[in-house]
Amino acid sequence: MASTLTAEMLTRLQTDDKQPKANLDATDLKFLSEKIAQYEALPTSTFSKITTCTSNFIQIILIIILTLFSGIPTKLGVFRKIGEYSGGPAVGLTPAFTYGVEEVFTFEQLDQLDLTGQTALVTGGNSGVGYETAKYLSKLGADVTILCRSDIRCAVAAKTIRKEGGKISTLIADMSDLKSTRAATMKYSETITKLDMLYFNAGIGNAGLNEDGSLVLSVDGIEKVFATNHVGHHLMWTILAEKVKASPMGRVVMTSSASNFDTYDYGIALDLETLNNAKAAPAPMMKNYGQSKLAQIMWAQELTRQLGEDSTVYINSYHPGLAATEIMYKNPSFPKIFHSIFRFVAKNVFWNQKDGALTQIYLGAASKDVKDKNIRGQYFHPQVQRVTPNEKFATDLELQKGLWEFSNELIKRG
Repeated sequence: MASTLTAEMLTRLQTDDKQPKANLDATDLKFLSEKIAQYEALPTSTFSKITTCTSNFIQIILIIILTLFSGIPTKLGVFRKIGEYSGGPAVGLTPAFTYGVEEVFTFEQLDQLDLTGQTALVTGGNSGVGYETAKYLSKLGADVTILCRSDIRCAVAAKTIRKEGGKISTLIADMSDLKSTRAATMKYSETITKLDMLYFNAGIGNAGLNEDGSLVLSVDGIEKVFATNHVGHHLMWTILAEKVKASPMGRVVMTSSASNFDTYDYGIALDLETLNNAKAAPAPMMKNYGQSKLAQIMWAQELTRQLGEDSTVYINSYHPGLAATEIMYKNPSFPKIFHSIFRFVAKNVFWNQKDGALTQIYLGAASKDVKDKNIRGQYFHPQVQRVTPNEKFATDLELQKGLWEFSNELIKRG
C-alpha cells in the first residue's frame, strides 16, 4: 500500500517524460495532501512502522521538490520574505528571492545602449559571468579584451564571441602570479589611450589545502585565493589607473560575493604571517574566500574615498548571486560524486550565467544611470539591489587604509 501511494505521488509531481513539473496547481496539492493523509492512516505493525519511516523520508524529498522546483513558494512570496528577514546575505540570492521585487534595470533597457568607441577589459572573461559580460559589452559595440589564464580557453571564448559579430581581443595571465599579471597588464596598457570599463572579475573559490592542512600559497608566497581574487587586481589598477582616469567616465566593477559576510574574526589580514597561516575552515573552506571578497568591497570603498566625490571614475562591487558557473559546482572541496547533483540544482534553482552578469554589466555599461544616481563605492546584489555589506568591517576606515597599504607591499613581491 505504501509503495503504491509513493508511486502515485511521484507520478503526480512529474511530467510525461519523468521530469519535475514546472508548476503545480491547486488540484495537485489537494491530491498530494490526500495521499499523505492515507499514509497516516496505514496500520502500525512493525513492518508498517518501517514503511511509514520510509514514507516520511519520501515526503521530505517531495517537500524539497515542491520547494525547489514547483514555483509555488516563489509565487506565494515565501522566498522573498526569507530574503527580507535574512537581510544582506540572502538578498537576491536566487531568482526566487527576487520575486515581487521591483526591477531596477532589465536586459531590454540594456539593449538600448550604444557602447561604440568604448573600451573594456574583463578579467576571467572566458567563462561564467565574466564571459557573459564580455559578450554583451561586445554586442553593444564596445572594444573588449578578455584576460584568461588558459590561452586555449581564451581563444575558444573569443572565437565564439566573434561569430556573433563582436570585437574581442585576448590577454593571457595568471592572476595569482604577480610577474605574469604585471607583464600582461603593461602589454595591454601600451595598446590603449583610455579604458572606459575595467571589470575585476577573475577569481577562484579556493585553492585546496597542502598535505599538512595549511592553505596553499601562490608562487609569490601569498595565500592563493587572496592573491588571485584581490592582490593581482590591485596590481592591475596601479598600472591601468591613468588609462581609466583618461576616460570621460571610467567605471571599475569588482565581482565580489555574499561570502564577504563570512570572514575571519579580524575581517582581513594586514600582514603576511596572519594571511598565510590562517586556519582553514571546515569544507567548503569559505573564510579565506570570504576574506578576499570583503577585501574587494573595502578596496572599492577606499579607492572611492581617495579619488573623491568629484572624480570621473566610479568604482563599485557586486555579488552575482548563486549563479550556475563552474566556481559554484566544481569546488574542489566538494567530493566529485556530488558535482553532477550540484550542477542539476544549479541549473534549476540558481541564476543562469547571463542573469548573474546583469548587475555587473549595468554598473559598467549604464554610465548615464550610474552618473545620474552617483553610484560609487556601493555594493549590489541581483538584480541591481543595493545592499549593505559586512556591517562589522566594511565601513572600518582604518581597515580600509591598512588593506591598501598591505596590498601595496604585497605587489612588490613579484
